[in-house]
Amino acid sequence: MAHTQPQQHVRSSAQLIAKRRTEPASSRALARASTSADVARLAKVSQTAVSLVLSGTADRVGLSVATRERVLAAAAALDYTPNHAAQSLRRRRTNSIAYVTRDLGNPYVAEVVAAVQRAAAARDYVVTVIAAPTEEAELQTVFRLRAGVCDGLLISGGYSRTAAELRQLVARGMSCVLLQDACDEPSIPCVRADLREGARRAVQHLISLGHRRIAHVTDGGRSAERNNDRLFGYQAALDQAGIPFDQGMIVAAENSLAGGAEAIHTLMQAGRPRPSAVFMFNDHMAAGGLHAMRALGLRVPEDVAVVGFDGIALGAFTDPALTTVEHPREALGRLAAQTLLDLLDGMPSPRPTQTLPVRLVIRQSCGAGRSLPQTT
Repeated sequence: MAHTQPQQHVRSSAQLIAKRRTEPASSRALARASTSADVARLAKVSQTAVSLVLSGTADRVGLSVATRERVLAAAAALDYTPNHAAQSLRRRRTNSIAYVTRDLGNPYVAEVVAAVQRAAAARDYVVTVIAAPTEEAELQTVFRLRAGVCDGLLISGGYSRTAAELRQLVARGMSCVLLQDACDEPSIPCVRADLREGARRAVQHLISLGHRRIAHVTDGGRSAERNNDRLFGYQAALDQAGIPFDQGMIVAAENSLAGGAEAIHTLMQAGRPRPSAVFMFNDHMAAGGLHAMRALGLRVPEDVAVVGFDGIALGAFTDPALTTVEHPREALGRLAAQTLLDLLDGMPSPRPTQTLPVRLVIRQSCGAGRSLPQTT
């Protein structure tokens, strides 16, 4: 009978893991805490692999994306937190908050972060800024924050899969606030600008100038997301004007200067209908787009009108100066930080979503005041 004991042990461990996956959190709290060994067995990997994935160093040793996703899924199913997390959560406040964003290279992000830091410093908090450019990086970052290394989280971006991790983080007692992209969890407040209305106004303005072939350059990281408000606002303006939506007028590109330039090269390729105007995802991409238009010999706004989004300082100094949809970046960062710090002090959020207004700033790049040539 002795030789059957290891098999029985394996079966009993597997049964325990399966049971923990289906038990409510309140019942699991009464059982022993999950270990990295449990996670390894459920994910069918080694404990070393579990450690590498949960520490964010899996890419350095070449672990596959599939392996990383299995480990994260198993850890979430078992409600596993690394051992040091419990100690950290029992400590007093760290007086620090984390700000997670997709892109640190965009001047827009720098303006928002600066506002967050000023608001935090006024209440004796420091801000740790973390770049998470991909969905996987964002998921791993949020998971690692379970360790209690900060008191609260501001997250700008928010892929759809991240919402589940954020809910677990909030359930563990950490306060979170979203910037721009709200989720369907009422316990996670969101501070945002009215992106959809801003996009609608931008395209409506181009239509009022006589444009009918209006392209939209969108962020490739958001092109398939349900919360692509700029795209929805673009479509709404076309619908209101009775202009048919043309998928060929949509180009998804990397959210960068180079991405904006590449998108313009794509739109202006020979053999495809050229737009007479382009609504860019943001001013950062628009600056790259203006550079590409000059390289292609296109005049702005005589050949192509351009409108950006965000209202960053750079837009006033492009050639020509950029028409843009401006929203209050400083107010966005300040309000988001204040909302989070109020939550940490036990004060409820005034409402699940706080929306800031936008305004259209008209400059030379859209061609306002000139007559358009007749088009067919």
